[in-house]
Amino acid sequence: MKKWWYGIGLIIGFVGMVISQRPSERARMVVCDVGQGDAILIIKGSNQVLIDGGPSSDKILSCLEKNVPFYDRSLELIVLTNTDFDHMNGLGVVLQRYRVMQFVTSDGVHESDALDKFIQILSENEVVPVAVSRGDTIRVGKSKTSSELVFDVLWPPDTIEQNVAIFGGYLDKSQREQILGASAKRGNLNERSVVLLLLEGGKKILLTGDSGDQAEKVLVDKGNLPDIDILKVGHHGSKYASSLKFLEKVRPELAIISAGVKNRYGHPTTETLGRLEQVGAKIRRTDTEGTIEIQL
Repeated sequence: MKKWWYGIGLIIGFVGMVISQRPSERARMVVCDVGQGDAILIIKGSNQVLIDGGPSSDKILSCLEKNVPFYDRSLELIVLTNTDFDHMNGLGVVLQRYRVMQFVTSDGVHESDALDKFIQILSENEVVPVAVSRGDTIRVGKSKTSSELVFDVLWPPDTIEQNVAIFGGYLDKSQREQILGASAKRGNLNERSVVLLLLEGGKKILLTGDSGDQAEKVLVDKGNLPDIDILKVGHHGSKYASSLKFLEKVRPELAIISAGVKNRYGHPTTETLGRLEQVGAKIRRTDTEGTIEIQL
């Protein structure tokens, strides 16, 4: 008799867990606490989009396990905004645990052991990254349905498709060195970060990766930046991002900073915090709050 009641309890618990993780048609954004890095999860219905994976495998998996239903082992889209360790490293284990439907990135790459390891994991899991650039649109989910997510790519301004071929892992040594050398000559890798604009639930959300004041200047001068509701602050609150001219253009109501507690870079800097306050943005930070969740 006790075993019977025990079985009933297990069934009730399982059903309750399924119901509690039932997808909602209202989108939400989870800025995962991954320490000094970036990882943003956007969920709408059964669609999940992961933008960067932070530096830690354990932390990104913990965030996914808490926010993605346990029975759902796929991600509809991964965006790697740049190949710095603090954005890329955690994605390796994600690719091993989840089936990835789309993977997009920029063409900025630089030599590192982390990149070599990541390329190997991409190959083993048969994931082929695609380069995106300004003017592209990324659609997730069935078109014109209530669960569709649509991202406009605002940056980088162009891409070199050949550079993205490095993720394929099939290049010989000379081809690889040529690509890495050409990428290095294009300047600061952060300024090649993917920048996305999401319009969801009547809100405009600007996701800026590690882009800094150089990219911001071009975006402002091009005149294609709207007033926004939510800003994922560029480069963890570095003083070389979130320029006053840029912030006065986009006028965010809410600014979210992803940074590690007492990180060695001093992010977010007092200069950036001051500029955000100057334009009236409410500031939220993962280094003081942990993971931040927002209903869109």
